[in-house]
Amino acid sequence: MQILHEESICRKSWKDRVGFPGGKARGPGLDSFPLFEIRSLTFRYPDGHTALNGVDLELYEGERIALVGQNGAGKTTLVKHLNGLNMPSAGTVLYKGETLDGSRLRAARLEVGMLFQDPDDQLFSNTLDEDVAFGPFNQGLRRYEVERRVVEALEKVGLEHLRYRPPHYLSFGQKKRAALATLLSMDPKVLILDEPTANLDPKQEKLFQELIGSFSGTLICISHDLPFLYSLCERAVVLEKGGIHHDFTMEELVSRRQYLRDHGLDFTFRLSCCRDNGNSDHRAPHLHLAGPSQPLPHPKSQEDGSDVKPVKSLIGLRDYSYRYPDGTTGVRDVSLFIAEGESVAIVGENGAGKSTLVSCLAGILEGTGEYVFDGARVSGKFRKNLWRSIGVVFQDPADQLFCPSCREEVAFGPLQLRLSPSEVNGLVDEALALVRLSGFENRVPHHLSAGERKRLAIAAVLAMRPRVMILDEPTSNLDPRSEELLCEILSNLDITKVLISHDIDIISLLCRRVLVMHHGMIIRDYSTSDFLHDGQLVSINGIDYTFKNACCREILRLQGDA
Repeated sequence: MQILHEESICRKSWKDRVGFPGGKARGPGLDSFPLFEIRSLTFRYPDGHTALNGVDLELYEGERIALVGQNGAGKTTLVKHLNGLNMPSAGTVLYKGETLDGSRLRAARLEVGMLFQDPDDQLFSNTLDEDVAFGPFNQGLRRYEVERRVVEALEKVGLEHLRYRPPHYLSFGQKKRAALATLLSMDPKVLILDEPTANLDPKQEKLFQELIGSFSGTLICISHDLPFLYSLCERAVVLEKGGIHHDFTMEELVSRRQYLRDHGLDFTFRLSCCRDNGNSDHRAPHLHLAGPSQPLPHPKSQEDGSDVKPVKSLIGLRDYSYRYPDGTTGVRDVSLFIAEGESVAIVGENGAGKSTLVSCLAGILEGTGEYVFDGARVSGKFRKNLWRSIGVVFQDPADQLFCPSCREEVAFGPLQLRLSPSEVNGLVDEALALVRLSGFENRVPHHLSAGERKRLAIAAVLAMRPRVMILDEPTSNLDPRSEELLCEILSNLDITKVLISHDIDIISLLCRRVLVMHHGMIIRDYSTSDFLHDGQLVSINGIDYTFKNACCREILRLQGDA
């Protein structure tokens, strides 16, 4: 796969690629009929919640459109109407001038491909080959044509060597590319992407940008990742509370800092990180939430630049390994020491062993080697009781939210500790207050926004009074306002924190130390400042952030703050 220079990747104009006259996107007044025409669209979920209310929108063939807005604005609900996954409660959706029903609905589903946030939602066969062939076979194509499309799609996404691999053995980044291949094999006219770069390492994100950038059809992309959207899209439609608030060019949107702030889309703290990461004097920027707030801790590097080595450890691993039942090595010969109160990031490419390592730390998996927690060897019954001391917040909060109300959700853990009702109530109230969810006690967890669900999952862990909190991609799929709020909450917690993240901005804000993993091993143990300035390491380990920084610098220029 050809790799382009950062400058060309960051802003290679879609208008230049498709050659529209005068460099203008298609739209009303250019003798073009809409590909999609949405009129007075309203959608209500079975529980009565109105997700869309009177949406009017026209989308034109060949456009590259970003759909942006806060969590819960209605973005995913809207795009699911474009291929009939949702049907309107009121209003109409036209595709090529016809209502989406009957034969036109079937045609739309064959021509409009949608990449979901979680690739596991669309990978279901025994092998990658079968998954990629599924769509073309349902298009009624002959076997030789299906074979050709499967090979071509897998070559495009760089997975031809894994053609007969079971999808569940792939890394997350490989699964994302595999899911994209299942769409490309159907030769779609329209691609809808829902948070395509969420939880990807920088190398995979860059590959994804190149793959999507080469697509010649209509592109509709939902993302909270402003630099990624800026690199791909020309038009930005802002949704708010189930309606269309504004329709910008992409450059207009990113240049209007006050508008971004007013509508919960302000990326200023990320752009500040980008600017600071280019300086030798690394400092975490201040957050600017409504109301009083404190600056986050400044990551400190050791003067001699040596690896960080706590004097007294709360967590200690020595020569620790874990192998999965199928023989795959997840962690290999890891030695690790974490002091009480530290905030440590674990980084590395998708499939490096990060999630396996923290699963071992939490006692979910048991490997070989020495594991010591607070001076006691971890094995047998002690390992099974680590949940009392080490709490885990998963990438997807839905994986750990199962009670009918927020109060019951947060109370579940303390109840397992056999505490009195008054003690449980006190812990619940305290935990909800810490994550800014006081007053949500009787709300249904699955009716909350993504940011609120993430904070509820953190509250459920905090109510257990753990000594260590492990967070796996804590800011994935969150809008900027939710990210800032979560960062402020985490920075104020007096607890040992271990973060898995590909998000360099969040790492620089929250962590003083970075462990770099590669092929199941910890290959470096850095201060955060040293990690951010080791260009050689990041370029060879799938964590090269230069592409993202180039886009950030261009956005800063547009905002007049270069």
